[in-house]
Amino acid sequence: MVIDTKKFKSLKRKVLKRYPNAKTQMRNGGYYISDGMGSEVGIDFMIPSQSSVQMAWYWANECTKLEQNLRRTHPDKTGMNFNEKKFDRISRRNRKK
Repeated sequence: MVIDTKKFKSLKRKVLKRYPNAKTQMRNGGYYISDGMGSEVGIDFMIPSQSSVQMAWYWANECTKLEQNLRRTHPDKTGMNFNEKKFDRISRRNRKK
């Protein structure tokens, strides 16, 4: 897959927004994106090293999108405080009736 320069810059910018110190690293002939703190972007999703720098940034972008989506929709996202506040508010509303 060939990625043009404009698309590559866009992908890189999105990843750098989430991981400001991210940079391209090479291991065993493949490229991966380091998050700048000693870990890889996409290691949780078992993304292998890529054959080109562009593909490494592409998959790092896909991993950040997936990670954001999982965080947003995860059932444990809201704490008990939120549920208690909501329950109290609804209970007060029902008592007024």
